[in-house]
Amino acid sequence: MKYEWMDQALCAQVDSSLWYPEGPRNTSRAALRVCAACPVRAQCADHAAALEGNLSAKYRYGAWGGKSVQQRALEGGAPQVGDRDEQIIRMTDRGMTPAAIAKQLGISDRTVARVRKAHRQQQEAAA
Repeated sequence: MKYEWMDQALCAQVDSSLWYPEGPRNTSRAALRVCAACPVRAQCADHAAALEGNLSAKYRYGAWGGKSVQQRALEGGAPQVGDRDEQIIRMTDRGMTPAAIAKQLGISDRTVARVRKAHRQQQEAAA
């Protein structure tokens, strides 16, 4: 879907690969410099927040609204590891499946399994 503000975005006027670089950082400094001068940076940031919700940094990609993946994850309410683990345990206690937990929290099934296993082991050791 395209929004009216997107026509004014500076990113629409340069090579789009600048916003989606390969590699561990996943955001180029050049892209962030273009974003810094963009007249619709605020609308772009709001759009990214709506799209990404509470996804962890692992599931975010590219530069949006002048912010890197990591910046958006921190601002977007992506749970910190301790909080995330507590959420996984609460959801498990409510009977949610690992797949449903992973989808809701924007994490992998493997992460859910790891946290659940560690919690079980902790419970067994305390018993």
